[in-house]
Amino acid sequence: MGTKTQPQLAKENERRIRANDKEFNAQFKYHNNYIKTSKYSLFTFLPFNLLEQFQRLANFYFLCLLVLQLIPAISSLTPVTTAIPLIGVLTLTAVKDAYDDIQRHLSDSQVNNRKSKTLRNGKLVEAKWSEVQVGDVIRLDNNQFVAADTLLLSTSEPNGLCFIETAELDGETNLKAKQCLTETIELGDRHDSLWNFNGEIICERPNNLLNKFDGTLIWRSQRFALDNEKILLRGCVLRNTQWCYGVVVFAGVDTKLMQNSGKTQFKSTGVDRLLNFIIIGIVLFLVSICALFAIGCAVWEGLIGQHFQLYLPWERIIPKDYIPTGATVIGLLVFFSYAIVLNTVVPISLYVSVEVIRFVQSFLINWDEEMYYATTNTYAKARTTTLNEELGQIQYIFSDKTGTLTQNIMTFNKCSINGRSYGDVIDLRTGELIEITEQQTIFQNSNTNNRPSPAGGAAIAPPAAAPPIILVHTAEVHAKKSALVVTSSSSSSGEAQVSSRPDFEHSAPPLDAGEKRLGLKHVRYSASSRSQEDDPGGLSPRMGLSPSIGNDERRSSGGFKRSGAGFMQRQLSRTSSCDKALQTVDFSANPHYESDFRWYDRTLLDAVRSDEEHSHVFFRLLALCHTVMAETVDGKLEYQAQSPDEAALVAAARNFGFVFRTRTPNSITIEVMGQLEEYELLNILDFNNVRKRMSVILRRGDSMVLYCKGADNVIYDRLHSGQEDMKARTQDHLNKFAGEGLRTLALAERRLTEQYYNDWRSRQQEAALSMDSREQKLNEIYEEIESEMQLVGVTAIEDKLQDGVPKSIANLQNAGIKIWVLTGDKQETAINIGYSCQLLTDELADVFIVDGNSVEEVEKQLRQFKESIKIYNRFRPGGFDPFDRLNSDSNMDPLSVTMTQTSAFMQESNLPPTPPPPPAISVVTFRWDDKTKDNKGGPDSAECNDLFGDEKRSEGGGTASIVVDESTGFALVVNGHSLVHCLSPELETKFLDIASQCKAVICCRVTPLQKALVVELIKRAKKAVTLAIGDGANDVSMIKAAHIGVGISGQEGLQAVLSSDYSIAQFRYLERLLLVHGRWSYYRMCKFLRYFFYKNFAFTLCHCWYSLFCGFSAQTVFDPMFISVYNLFYTSLPVLALGVFEQDVSDKNSVDFPRLYTPGLKSELFNIREFIYSVLHGAFTSLVLFLIPYGVYKDGVSQNGFIVSDHMTLGAVVATILIVDNTAQISLYTSYWTVVNHVTIWGSLVWYFVLDYFYNYVIGGPYVGSLTQAMKDLTFWVTMLITVMALVAPVLAYKFYLLDVHPSLSDKIRQRSLKKIHSRASSNVRRTASSRRGRRSVRSGYAFAHQEGFGRLITSGKIMHKLPQDFAFPLGLGTKKTQALHNNLNSADGSSKSNNASGQHMVNNNTNLRQNQNQNHSSMADITADGRGTGGEDGRGSVSTDDMSPRAPCQDLDTINL
Repeated sequence: MGTKTQPQLAKENERRIRANDKEFNAQFKYHNNYIKTSKYSLFTFLPFNLLEQFQRLANFYFLCLLVLQLIPAISSLTPVTTAIPLIGVLTLTAVKDAYDDIQRHLSDSQVNNRKSKTLRNGKLVEAKWSEVQVGDVIRLDNNQFVAADTLLLSTSEPNGLCFIETAELDGETNLKAKQCLTETIELGDRHDSLWNFNGEIICERPNNLLNKFDGTLIWRSQRFALDNEKILLRGCVLRNTQWCYGVVVFAGVDTKLMQNSGKTQFKSTGVDRLLNFIIIGIVLFLVSICALFAIGCAVWEGLIGQHFQLYLPWERIIPKDYIPTGATVIGLLVFFSYAIVLNTVVPISLYVSVEVIRFVQSFLINWDEEMYYATTNTYAKARTTTLNEELGQIQYIFSDKTGTLTQNIMTFNKCSINGRSYGDVIDLRTGELIEITEQQTIFQNSNTNNRPSPAGGAAIAPPAAAPPIILVHTAEVHAKKSALVVTSSSSSSGEAQVSSRPDFEHSAPPLDAGEKRLGLKHVRYSASSRSQEDDPGGLSPRMGLSPSIGNDERRSSGGFKRSGAGFMQRQLSRTSSCDKALQTVDFSANPHYESDFRWYDRTLLDAVRSDEEHSHVFFRLLALCHTVMAETVDGKLEYQAQSPDEAALVAAARNFGFVFRTRTPNSITIEVMGQLEEYELLNILDFNNVRKRMSVILRRGDSMVLYCKGADNVIYDRLHSGQEDMKARTQDHLNKFAGEGLRTLALAERRLTEQYYNDWRSRQQEAALSMDSREQKLNEIYEEIESEMQLVGVTAIEDKLQDGVPKSIANLQNAGIKIWVLTGDKQETAINIGYSCQLLTDELADVFIVDGNSVEEVEKQLRQFKESIKIYNRFRPGGFDPFDRLNSDSNMDPLSVTMTQTSAFMQESNLPPTPPPPPAISVVTFRWDDKTKDNKGGPDSAECNDLFGDEKRSEGGGTASIVVDESTGFALVVNGHSLVHCLSPELETKFLDIASQCKAVICCRVTPLQKALVVELIKRAKKAVTLAIGDGANDVSMIKAAHIGVGISGQEGLQAVLSSDYSIAQFRYLERLLLVHGRWSYYRMCKFLRYFFYKNFAFTLCHCWYSLFCGFSAQTVFDPMFISVYNLFYTSLPVLALGVFEQDVSDKNSVDFPRLYTPGLKSELFNIREFIYSVLHGAFTSLVLFLIPYGVYKDGVSQNGFIVSDHMTLGAVVATILIVDNTAQISLYTSYWTVVNHVTIWGSLVWYFVLDYFYNYVIGGPYVGSLTQAMKDLTFWVTMLITVMALVAPVLAYKFYLLDVHPSLSDKIRQRSLKKIHSRASSNVRRTASSRRGRRSVRSGYAFAHQEGFGRLITSGKIMHKLPQDFAFPLGLGTKKTQALHNNLNSADGSSKSNNASGQHMVNNNTNLRQNQNQNHSSMADITADGRGTGGEDGRGSVSTDDMSPRAPCQDLDTINL
């Protein structure tokens, strides 16, 4: 062994890079920036692809058969019968693989050919990304992707700062600050200085750690430490920075993005793996049969055959001298002959058919209009054709959060100020709350070609213009019994219609569980586009709905009578639709308002404009307490926030007239109602994950104030005493907001004296300079001043979910699929989104949070959680929620059972509530009589596993057994640093044990590689079928690791889509992809395989029975040509039609009854049992098929005296009856008949006779005339009738027995569809989707996607565009508005006292997010003591609006414990 050179040693231990020195860097042979995700090249495609294809056992098996058939001595069939199908399968698969790889090549080419500005010979030249080398100095411009992992040298911003967005890496769109070394800032953008930069970088080797970088820069004989704050990673986007320069450290596959991307794996389905196993079994079966027949042949030849050598001469290679030896050799040759003859039990056409079916199914997915997203003009796309049936067997879904579940758009939704809630829309005539959700909908009137004129007479021609895109708002009103639907007509008169329907009508949208409890009414409004010319006389949210709507509402509570073909409809007055539409508040009077800001509660704006003190304090706090940067672009004020939460809050203040204008390191300027106010910024007490709050200390004139915002439980602990009433009222609002899935922050203020602040300031500076326990001392100092605060209010921000996410998740969970969310976001945000999308619900007994920093801490937490689960299971309550039914059969009456804690929301119940023993649970699974046994066979056997009892018994009052689902009581939240320990070998078993007992698991702050590791763990430990879905580059490794990868073509580029197996535009389409296409694909494939094995065993085993009569000579009973084309021409098309078009229920029912998906989870439609059943069925068929004709035709004579017992006649008769039986059997197998099914099934029967005639008479086959002569005799027809009846009758009897005695859910759905005796509304027991609206919650809704450090950057001046010496705080300006500040700082506590005093709510942010005892708190604190808040039984009351918002008396009626 030679001594290693210095470059080799350096390469092993560290990485040395010299800027602008190609020769030095070349000796280390670093990778260039070229990336390659494709699998093949032009030269490697053929060998590699064939090698990959022959890994499939079937292909290798047929290759061996082909070799055997090339030996004439043992082959009775031509090798063409195997060669052509095998070559066809290999070619078809190779073409598909080549197409997929070409797409990867195109993607790689697009990325590699991106342009980057690179410094070469002192000049900036444009080079391709693939040409960038390690050590090159490159320039990045604003909004440009970073080409490679780069050490930041200089930027356009003062202090060497730049801002990046890391959505491609961790899914977060928050801006992150990076800062170069102060020593390299001087390089600027001077190309000569940058070209002369010759610093040497010594750093770590390439790795996948996104948040870690260790290195040293040696320059000008000095050493400078490098960390992650000075590195820009490939995939990031430069934001809010005009330009920056950096030197490339890692390129191409060495970059951290590529290190996290994972390797492309060969994916196969569970059906493929089962087929491989079955083929091994079939091969062993064939070997044993062939060995048995070989022994039989040797014995026969030794005892009998030797005497017939004149008639049946032995081959030349057979030794004739010694009979036993010759017989043994003949038996050995017959072994291989039977291996060839019997190979049709697994013909190559099986794999041809499987590939064709998958290919067509992929196009059905691509063409599905229900998964078309009009906004981006995107269809769903199956990027692979080999995994379709796996979509019907998914057990675990691993989902990204940002951009996958959410739109990553924050909106200011609601707020509470001084104990009053704003943001809700009230119908003042009924006192009912209207819940509004916005959906962008493309509205196209289907009746535009024939619309009635305003006069009700002739139709008018539609306008030539395209139908407008308008915003549709869905409003849900809390009422008792009926559904009110308000739609806006697009006719020229603009008339709006109101239709009230009984809530049992199917045409109304199905209510989810929470809506059913409250009897919500659905009201749909058409909102006109916002403009300054909006009709001020239109319907405002706070002025109530029109009188006609209110009257109709009251009448509808009693229910409308149905008349004729429709429901009673009432037309509103024929005015413009804008007049009756629910309109947003008009902010156009504010010159700085944002056109896309939507707010519906006019009273808040009225309070602000009327100088209401508390609202001014609230918005002034929002405009001042933040770390947002403001800049003017093209004359328009724009904000750059480090988190979308802060951006939403500052934007809300801006729209309400409190405009943040600019900041310096020591001042903040805002514009209040057109008047400038400047505050001296004394301190920013920065946010971090421990403090969970941030504060600013401001001075204006002689007044000094501290503004603070943070988690509600943190703020509440730091309030001064004497605010119990306001705290209770605000806590109610917090609970309500959190229950709606909103992200909440509490706001507080404290007025400071100059003397106190100066004393505190000196101690704070002393702590800041301390070298010992600095962080601890600073936290103590911060705690001191952030106390004795006055509560101002609460904000509620909505992180907008994608449309349909809660419903989709509820439906997928009802189907039995477990959903895990793996996100790079922070813990609070992840939990909050979990509640928003109903992955987490308030009914959960506990939410476990694993956040330990060491193995011991994590192990201790896991142990505690396991004990909690044991205790919970021991004391599980008997109460359950009648609305949490899982797909009760529509023929049955819903079960009447008691509720636990949700009984407070019941408006109607005939049963007394049962006191719930703690802890509570409200999610249960119902299964009917345990004696119901599984369907063990039949062509449709396996889809009948989850049965919903006998409808006759249930209608007669039969009782149902109740099985509480073990995975409904808990959820698990794991932090990224704790997940490292959970995935370690010593803890992964405990982690899995707890996770498997949880309804939902959320992993936050995880790296892309950790996502893949979690998926791999479940695959390995649970042997479960997994699906990963994401939209960004940070999801690529997870997508590649899962059995199925789904990419969302969203806002974060196409990296996830390019690595995925399927791509969709929205998360909600995953529901249809799995429950419809996945289930259908699995159902069709399993039915196809069961029938395919049946027909081939029925065909092949006839040779076995015939061998008993032909001396085991491997003589075939059929014509060799019939054997060759049996699977190709006679039976291929009907079974292909079955595999492509078959369906047991419609797509609508597949979604409405998610429990139909359950058989796929357990692989019940095709497994070893089903395969054995198909084999036995085929064996029985072959036995009957051969013996009946053999018995009839043996020694048979026709009416004319001709002998009909010849071999060819028997073969032709058996072949014909086999084809007829196949036709009858597949007719029984087919549940869904199309034109294609009819053509292929009956056409194949006709095709058999046509081809037989053509082959024997035109070509001159050896069996010419055999079938023709047989068909002339009545014996043939009687034999065929008896044989087919003997084969079909048992199958029919068994199917009818199952249908009548043990019907499956799909059977019942089909029966209901055929009978049409039940109203549509009976389907409202189909699904239980958790309700987001109208739910109380006592958890914290706090979530704040913010990073520590921005406050320090602001106060140091490093984040500013101007240099520190340019700042000077103009104190004179502050004194001009001293009185205005005094009015806000010295305001007295205006909270009215409540006669319904409530205890202080303290929401602890520990592992248990839900405290049951807090459920007893009443929201009646909103009704004041002077009697003005008294209301009737329906919650309506009259309130004076002198000093209270009209919102107050009925703001939380839905949360009152009845």
